[in-house]
Amino acid sequence: MRKNPQDKEAAPKAYASAQYNSVMTLEKFAAHIASHGSVYSRADITAVLTLAVDCIHEQLLAGQKIELGDLGAFSVTLNTKGADSAEEFNPAIHIKRVKARWEMGDKFLNLTEEADFNLVANRKQQAAVLKAVKAGDTTVDLTTGSTSGGSTDSGSTDSGNVGDDGNNPL
Repeated sequence: MRKNPQDKEAAPKAYASAQYNSVMTLEKFAAHIASHGSVYSRADITAVLTLAVDCIHEQLLAGQKIELGDLGAFSVTLNTKGADSAEEFNPAIHIKRVKARWEMGDKFLNLTEEADFNLVANRKQQAAVLKAVKAGDTTVDLTTGSTSGGSTDSGSTDSGNVGDDGNNPL
């Protein structure tokens, strides 16, 4: 439950927050690509992706905009401090930051229709469940995060109960 930042007087409401369930490293991503029937090995794909990152970096610094089809385009943006005049503008003083910008390709503009949504506990609730599991507690009040001990009931279907059956309690 959170307040609407645009309407501070409104009652708190439930809002969705995106959470990832794991991190896919470059190695795992390359292996995933290779598993899609690629004639290239995981090592070849890793090398190409690594080289692509290096070349995008190099070309952005050379003033290029890189368009990569459905992936989108990469360019740079500047965070600058204003000078009193064009003659007084000094890049070493007035440019504070150079950042890469990703303009999403059509495939990434709106993932809503293809996305699967699952109701999961928020990070605070997940932490409370993990704390309870480590402490040997069998129940967690997810509204307050408090735990209570007792015997483990792995057959319970109450989502607040934590069993010892090895299944993810979330």
